[in-house]
Amino acid sequence: MKSILVRYGELTLKGNNKHMFISKLLDNIKFKLKKFDQSKIKFVKDNNSLVIDAEEDILEDVLEELKTVFGIYSLSVIEKCEKDLDKIAEKVIEIAKKSEYKRFKLEITRKDKSFPMTSADLKLALAPMVLKAVDNLIVDVHNPDLKIEVLVKKDGIQIFSKRIEGLKGLPVGVSGKGLSLLSGGIDSPVASFLTMKRGMHVDFIHFMTPPHTSPEALDKVFELAKIVSKYNSKKFNLYVCDFSMLLQELQHMPEESYKITIMRRMFMRIANKLAKQNGQEALITGESLGQVASQTIQSIDVINSTSELPILRPVLTYDKEEIILISKFIKSYETSILPFDDACSLFVPKQPVTKPKKWMAEQQENAILWNELLDYTMENKIQKFVFWNGSFTEKNNKED
Repeated sequence: MKSILVRYGELTLKGNNKHMFISKLLDNIKFKLKKFDQSKIKFVKDNNSLVIDAEEDILEDVLEELKTVFGIYSLSVIEKCEKDLDKIAEKVIEIAKKSEYKRFKLEITRKDKSFPMTSADLKLALAPMVLKAVDNLIVDVHNPDLKIEVLVKKDGIQIFSKRIEGLKGLPVGVSGKGLSLLSGGIDSPVASFLTMKRGMHVDFIHFMTPPHTSPEALDKVFELAKIVSKYNSKKFNLYVCDFSMLLQELQHMPEESYKITIMRRMFMRIANKLAKQNGQEALITGESLGQVASQTIQSIDVINSTSELPILRPVLTYDKEEIILISKFIKSYETSILPFDDACSLFVPKQPVTKPKKWMAEQQENAILWNELLDYTMENKIQKFVFWNGSFTEKNNKED
């Protein structure tokens, strides 16, 4: 078997709550690795790290899964041995001989203070043994190509030469539940991903307006939810709201420039009601300050005023290039740019108001019959889909 060292990073700073965070991370990791033959995997946990023993034939696949788990600071494939100088030297030499690099640095961390040799003593003893055994190896403590680290712990020695960066953040599920307004564009999947990074379980709601939005546009949203799902909790919900009746009523507003503002206020009202019914404690949007005319601070304020729940905007300060970079990292970009429009992009007025007033927005709403339509939409126009084991299943929203 090969062994993978999983470092917790930020989780070790959580004081008395540390064990809760680590337990949740371990639960999420075990779920991720459930697809593998469990006889080929073993978990050894302590307060600062986790070691996963895995058979060599699944090692690379296990590493790829671990790279999608929030709460992991970094990973290393390690060699383990007894606390004996000759055994340690044998493993270090083995790693050095396999490497193509020749500029070498040895780093020792002695966590077990009962070990008879200090870190400095162990380094002074090991370095000559390694240099003698490996041809053309030279010490370079400032710019090494090969850094071999030796970790002395109570239960033995861990040796490794590479740190694989993890996603960091917090384990999904430790920061409550949120409901993300998933539009089908570039920004909302990124906003959902960043919220998960801070430990929030994310469910989704999408607003469609058939026949104006196509079945392909809805397929695109399902695909985006699946793409982001690899970072999410083991089970989550996608709610699809048919907004057509309300949209039709919005056409009767006196001031066309307020159309997108009022539409988003309606989205927020529906999302609030749905979230309260299903235990989500916050709403999540992909709005970026000033990115488009309807995302000015005045517009955000007018939209916020309809919400009783906090609205999280993780990409608020990001520019488009930064958001695109993350979307490419999580592999949602190519799906997001498919040419199927969502409700917002189809019904943006030619000259949307950039500095809406709350009283003016309320005046527009008072001119139309939206209350009854909103209640009807909540009762009859929302479908619930549960994501589990890699696919969505439609479920009655009134069921638990």
